[in-house]
Amino acid sequence: MKMKTTCALALGLGMVAAANAAVVIQPTSISYTGTNPDSGITGLDNEAALIDGSGLSAALTVANIDTVTHANPIFSSPGNAWTTNDPGGASSDFFASSPGTVIFEVTLDNTYALDTFYNWSYDFDEGSGNGNNIKTVNIEYGIGDFLGGTLTGVTFTTTTNNLASTAALGGINADRLRITVTDNFFGEPGRGGGDRVSAAEFAFVGDVAAVPEPSSTALLGLGGLALILRRRK
Repeated sequence: MKMKTTCALALGLGMVAAANAAVVIQPTSISYTGTNPDSGITGLDNEAALIDGSGLSAALTVANIDTVTHANPIFSSPGNAWTTNDPGGASSDFFASSPGTVIFEVTLDNTYALDTFYNWSYDFDEGSGNGNNIKTVNIEYGIGDFLGGTLTGVTFTTTTNNLASTAALGGINADRLRITVTDNFFGEPGRGGGDRVSAAEFAFVGDVAAVPEPSSTALLGLGGLALILRRRK
């Protein structure tokens, strides 16, 4: 009986651990709800390009997500990315010039504990990255609505061209996010641009077992096991 109990406990804990494995999460839908107009440039005015995987060098996995690149769009053949207009004109600071907002709402196929936000850049062959790229955001999140909580001042890392920048989300439980862009990389040394807000692809890494939390699942499983063993005595 002791051996059977040990095996059952190990199996139960193993199932919890398996459910806890990190996965890549690509949103199933996205809408742009900001008031600042998109660029109006064909190939750079459809936010769906931010979640469809177009331009990525490989299908995303947890193992490769940090090395997958995104193909640079160019003005002569734009596509696979998204950008706003430039309200202050070339060489201006978008956030000093724009009276409007830049907001995306994304939904996921399930509820996840989200650890990391991956944002591939829109570079247009700027040597050290483009100042248009997203630097900071505020995120409202939840399950079924956006009332689960708010993260403010979420900051993306800087990267070289074509690689994703990342921002930590701290394991928030959500099946949707409202992302308000609050700054870009205007004025960063070696970067051109900054007169627009731009991006190329969004994805997340998180835990498939967000709700109920793994600890609760483990307790329920072990409690049920204890009842079964008690009845057998």
